[in-house]
Amino acid sequence: MWVIMSITSKIFHTFLICLFLPVFSYSQVKETHQFIQEWVQTSLLISEEESDWKTEKSTLIDLESALKKEISELEVKLEQFEKENIGAAQQRADLTKRKKTVQNGSMRFYEEMQRVEKEIKLIIPLLPTPLRDDTITFLEKLDSEQENKLPLRTRLDALVSLLQSIHLFHRAVHIERQEFSLDDGKSREFRVIYFGLGVAYFVNESGTVAGWGKPSSKGWLWTRQDELAKEITHGVAMMRNQTLPRFLELPIPSPTKID
Repeated sequence: MWVIMSITSKIFHTFLICLFLPVFSYSQVKETHQFIQEWVQTSLLISEEESDWKTEKSTLIDLESALKKEISELEVKLEQFEKENIGAAQQRADLTKRKKTVQNGSMRFYEEMQRVEKEIKLIIPLLPTPLRDDTITFLEKLDSEQENKLPLRTRLDALVSLLQSIHLFHRAVHIERQEFSLDDGKSREFRVIYFGLGVAYFVNESGTVAGWGKPSSKGWLWTRQDELAKEITHGVAMMRNQTLPRFLELPIPSPTKID
């Protein structure tokens, strides 16, 4: 508005000057008028451009402010993401370390299991036939042809169950009905009293054949000694609660060296 008033004032003053000037030629007046008109249009155009620039400048300032705010928010999010990424990397490192520890522990456990299984297989011949029959399921799970196919947990359960059965048998006295051959090669059925895994005494039903046995690396070795028949028969009766208990006078064989 101020620009328009300024231009109008200048035109008015120019007009007054023209009134007092000497008379010019028509062509001079026309040129002067055209010059003034072009000058006015140029001034108006400059004013419009200046107004548009102020508007655009204000818009650009607002846009700059918005972009700065967005950049600031992005920087905050980026910093937070980097912190979370560092935390995730630390968690992955911790999990990797724990996994390695568990794997090492599992490997040691596996190696220890193999060592124990190897020792168990060495003592299998020492187990009396009735005990081996009762634990056949556990023994089959420890068989060399199947051990690699079974899960470690299954083998561990089988091993613990087998050791528990051996322990319970060894700490007690058992009477079993068992058939085996002596030196004469004749197979007979006997009543056998096992005193744990250390020694056993056998007698037939008629009380005519008797003896004792002890474990070895090749299985149980049976020795015939018929003069023990009466005492062993009394022991069988005691185990069956058919007579009063008393001390038995039976020989204790020297232990066999196990390879």
